[in-house]
Amino acid sequence: MQRWEERGWQEEDLDKLELAFLKDIFKIQQGAGVDGTIGYAKYLNFVGANSDNYPIFLKIIGMRNHWVVDALIGDNVPETFFSHVQMNYFIIKECFEAFKTAPRGGIYPKSLQVFLGMLQVTYKNQLEGYRVYPLTITDVNNLGKHLNEDKDQRDPLNMIILTILDKVASLIDPGRDEEDKEIIAVATQANNIRGKFLDFTKGLKEAIPDLLLETSDYTTSEIKPS
Repeated sequence: MQRWEERGWQEEDLDKLELAFLKDIFKIQQGAGVDGTIGYAKYLNFVGANSDNYPIFLKIIGMRNHWVVDALIGDNVPETFFSHVQMNYFIIKECFEAFKTAPRGGIYPKSLQVFLGMLQVTYKNQLEGYRVYPLTITDVNNLGKHLNEDKDQRDPLNMIILTILDKVASLIDPGRDEEDKEIIAVATQANNIRGKFLDFTKGLKEAIPDLLLETSDYTTSEIKPS
C-alpha cells in the first residue's frame, strides 16, 4: 500500500485537513456536527481535564449546547470539574468572558456551575485570588447580572454567586489599610450588587446597568443532535 507521501500528501497536509474537519464539527451548526462534538466530548470526559489540556475543555464548556456540555461533564460534579487544574489568569479571564458574552439566562446552568466553581476556588482567599486575576467593576457586574431575581438566595446558583460577591466585597478589610482605589471600587460594587439582591425593596437594576440585565434563553439557539 502506498504511503501518503508517495501520493503527494505530506503529514502536515493531513493534519491540516483533520483540523479543518474538527473545526467544522465544532461549529455545531447542524445535527451531525452536534453528534460529532458529543462524541468528542465523551472522549474528553474519559481523559479528564488537567493542566495540559484544559483549554479545549474550556472551549467545549463555553459552547451553548447542553447536550455537548452534558457529554463532557458526565457524572462529575460541575463545580469541581476542574479540580485537577491549577487556576490561573487565563482560566479566570475565560470565565468572565463567558459571563460578559452571554446575556442573563444565556448560559446553560451546568456550564455556569463549572465557571462559578472555578471562581469559588480562586477567590476562597480573596487577596490571593485578586493577585491571580485582578477583577474590574465590569467583571463584577457581568457576574452579578447572572443572579436570578425570580428565585431567592437559597437557589444553588444564586447562593454561589452571592458567596463569590461576598468574598470580593471582603477585599476591603477594616483591619487592614487599603489604599488601592481599584480594589476599593471593585469591592464596593460587589457589596452593592449583593446588597441590592438581598434587599426585597431593591433590585439589581439599582446596581447594574440596564443593558446588562436584558434576558435571553440558552435553549433558543441550540441545535439538537440528529
